[in-house]
Amino acid sequence: MTESHRISYRFDLPDGSRKLLDLEFDGADFRLANQAPTQPPFWTELRYNQCANCPLRHDEHSHCPAAVQMAPVVEALKALVSFDSVCVTVSQCERTIYAEISAQQALSSVLGLIMATAGCPWTDRLRPMARFHLPFASETETLYRSVCMFLLARELAGEGNTEGFAALEALYDNLHVVNRDMSRRLGAATRSDPARNAIALLDTFTSLLPMALDSSLQELAPLFDAWRVAKT
Repeated sequence: MTESHRISYRFDLPDGSRKLLDLEFDGADFRLANQAPTQPPFWTELRYNQCANCPLRHDEHSHCPAAVQMAPVVEALKALVSFDSVCVTVSQCERTIYAEISAQQALSSVLGLIMATAGCPWTDRLRPMARFHLPFASETETLYRSVCMFLLARELAGEGNTEGFAALEALYDNLHVVNRDMSRRLGAATRSDPARNAIALLDTFTSLLPMALDSSLQELAPLFDAWRVAKT
């Protein structure tokens, strides 16, 4: 039996309190294995601000799988304001990362991890990136990881890269819709705004990637000089 994986986010809050969020993942496919709340809040119901491109049916899924798993995090940190400074320690089996960042940046990292692993049909395609989770990644790091994931997915599917990056751009177009409509859900979850702003930060990349893909890859091209020399 494959051992499960755990990623823990410890929040040291401005009032001196501490919140610990433990996320458990299946050891084989890295799907989130945390127990869902027995009485999830109303805003997690699938029909409530359901994403415009959601393929799930409410007669088969009573609640949005991502929202249900996000609910305990939103509840635990609902007193925060977006620009509160928090100390966050992320513990994984490979490493521990510490950062002093805004509440919205911290929430963006943990909510993004949940969305990629909780069972949303769209964000589920980001699960390979979640398996090699890099908290607080920059836009350039995220671009590199996204493109590598996409090309490896094509290779493992036996498709190569026959369509360029059109499919990756289409995926991020759909992720933009998911982020937009998830933000509407979260607007009903709490009166404070860090959770919604956290999703907005995630959405920044989904909006920029299609426009920046060519230029950003050109900036990375010099890193691969040795590969071109070896080929010739």
